[in-house]
Amino acid sequence: MLLKKAKKITVAPYSALAEIYDFVMNHVDYQRWANYVALIAQKHSDHLRSIVDFSCGTGSLCLQLKQLGYEVSGCDSSVEMIRIARQKLDAPIWCADMRHVATQSSPDLVVSLYDSMNYLPDNFSWLQSLKNAYSVLKSKGLFIFDISTLHNSINVFKKYIEKEKSEKAAYLRKSHFDKNRQLQINYFEIRYKKSPEIIFCETHKQRIRKVQEILEMIRQTDFELVGCYSGFSLQPGSEESERVHFVLKK
Repeated sequence: MLLKKAKKITVAPYSALAEIYDFVMNHVDYQRWANYVALIAQKHSDHLRSIVDFSCGTGSLCLQLKQLGYEVSGCDSSVEMIRIARQKLDAPIWCADMRHVATQSSPDLVVSLYDSMNYLPDNFSWLQSLKNAYSVLKSKGLFIFDISTLHNSINVFKKYIEKEKSEKAAYLRKSHFDKNRQLQINYFEIRYKKSPEIIFCETHKQRIRKVQEILEMIRQTDFELVGCYSGFSLQPGSEESERVHFVLKK
């Protein structure tokens, strides 16, 4: 175990992790993500100015998109993550579930990236989110989202253990894939130096679906599918991709 002689407390996903989330994710090249979003968005739209991130987390992607010149706003269902995002980003940031987002104006582009849609537990939630994105977009606006695939869970994150320390905290992450339930489970133990007597325990569950399942749900909406790409490329996405990006047009 990572930590001893401390009381374990189970908390909601991202409630304890939020404070060190940027440290845990310091391997992610958000500039690369932003450039790729801009690339595939511009491929399918002549005019893109405003973007809403439906799952902005701590705002790192929004920050990079803003630096590319876009008008950016973001929301997330985690109050704790939003609190961090507001510290780093001078833009409209609010707390909302991607299934029920309301915006003051209709954006040109909605995004939900880095596995966020994988957190949706069932088909009804997926359809709610897709239809909500459709409702807030301008006419001919785009919705770009990605999924982590079955191939990724089975081959990369089947059994994964990670331990790290920062100036603020130490954490243990264990990941495994429950094939019977198609759940990617990420378990965290986090101990902050400011409260060493407590180990915060979070369990994150992502439902991992086949690409064809996602395409079938898209067909149940008014969106037009204009792109389906294997992560960070313009090659067609498939069940063999580790990540697939979908581009939908209103």
